[in-house]
Amino acid sequence: MALAHPLALLLLLALPLASLLRRRLANRGALGLPDPAAVRAAGRPSLAVRLPGLLRPLGAALAICALAGPGLAPGEPVLLGRGVDIMLAIDLSESMAAMDMRLTDRTVTRLEAVAEAAGRFAAARPGDRIGLVAFGSRAYTVIPPTTDRDVLHKALSSLEVGAAGRKTAMGDALGLAVKRLAESPGLSRVAVLFGDGRSNTGELDPQTAARTAAARGVRVFAVGVGGDEPAAFLVSHPLLGRQIVYEKAPVDTQTLAAMAKGGGGEFFRAEDAAGLARASAAIAALEPSDILAVPRDAVPLAPLLAAASVCLLTLWAALGATRALRLP
Repeated sequence: MALAHPLALLLLLALPLASLLRRRLANRGALGLPDPAAVRAAGRPSLAVRLPGLLRPLGAALAICALAGPGLAPGEPVLLGRGVDIMLAIDLSESMAAMDMRLTDRTVTRLEAVAEAAGRFAAARPGDRIGLVAFGSRAYTVIPPTTDRDVLHKALSSLEVGAAGRKTAMGDALGLAVKRLAESPGLSRVAVLFGDGRSNTGELDPQTAARTAAARGVRVFAVGVGGDEPAAFLVSHPLLGRQIVYEKAPVDTQTLAAMAKGGGGEFFRAEDAAGLARASAAIAALEPSDILAVPRDAVPLAPLLAAASVCLLTLWAALGATRALRLP
């Protein structure tokens, strides 16, 4: 609710004062009639008698509220269209703990950089249904496709390296994403896989999963995350405590590229956070959405309140001139 002229509401304070003044002036020239309390005690007045006394102040109050210019503030845009259904598949294997990514002024792990990029990717596609699959030694659905961005961002922030095991079941992850998209109603269906390690476990071969995706109308994009140089890992030593070690965590570009090609999509290499941003932007451009955001304008309430005020005051005047006649 918004008010164009909020100070106009101060006029409401004048209503009880005006009512009190009117009663005092009326009592000075009134005839010697019985005590009103005794009249009320003798019999309850009808609604037609009591109604004018309610209609006039209520009508005046509505007129003052209309002067304040109330209105409903502009709401969130209405999203129209079928949208694109997307499943994000994110690698949680141990190599995703490599700290070779940088966000502004801090160094982060590959997983943290992917979660941040995925969140920005989702925020830039309002109305599209986006779900999340996480995988390590096994794959599991974190959330099904949804338009609720708060739920998705919370799910991305809750991902942890090693939560699904130490190995990499890339084929199972893609197969699960395709299963989730099997009956989606979107304009198109897309699986975006973020990973770095070589697929070394799982029941489904990555290339077979990609071909299955293409056969079911799901386009596959793969993003290889990380560089080729030795990366820093934060480890816990039983004697020395937490310390940083450097190890190589190469990206299996061959498998990822083959999956993207078999799934009718493209492969992107993201050696840093900027590379992740470029990959996300390219995928968004290759899979445009038909979602249209229609803005909702402010809704003025002053005309409605003014009309209600006129109706009440007109009814008050009509009753005062007919059944609710007053003595001089």
